[in-house]
Amino acid sequence: MADHESVLDDAPSEFLAGIANSAGQCDGQAVVPDGDHYLCWCSCGEWRIQAPSQSEGLRLARLHTGSPTD
Repeated sequence: MADHESVLDDAPSEFLAGIANSAGQCDGQAVVPDGDHYLCWCSCGEWRIQAPSQSEGLRLARLHTGSPTD
């Protein structure tokens, strides 16, 4: 097993604390259901939108961070 740290190894509270202390960086994005749409935002504080579906919210989050969308 590799000896490195991963946010996937963090407890949820550790992960959220890390995002809260990200100082304007795009360290975490959320896509959360809210009625008939999804609320989407980023830890950078500069991106907050509504999406019609979870898959569209995830696609837009990838665009926001410059990650591949396909």
